[in-house]
Amino acid sequence: MANEDMGKEIEELRAQVASLKADKAKRKAKVKEQTQASSSQAPESESVAQESAAVESIKDEAEVAASQEPDINKMFQELVETIDSELKEASPMTVLVVFALGVLVGRLLPR
Repeated sequence: MANEDMGKEIEELRAQVASLKADKAKRKAKVKEQTQASSSQAPESESVAQESAAVESIKDEAEVAASQEPDINKMFQELVETIDSELKEASPMTVLVVFALGVLVGRLLPR
């Protein structure tokens, strides 16, 4: 029963991927037609201006995507700061007991 459901879901996902690929191909063809039509009708300066505007919009989209990605260095720094603050707040006896348990378990594990 679960395999049938998973099979159906996989087929639906494949159909969605195919649909997205077809839409992407249609958009590319439409953009290509528009650029060909505008380049044959418009002077060179307008065509160059349109291309530069398109390049700028792509750069803006890339910058937005990059800004949304998590910064690994920042995340690591926050982790280190959290560990540091936790160690400063914990009692020395607790830290010593946890360390000793770690050593004990490490020695008891087979190599």
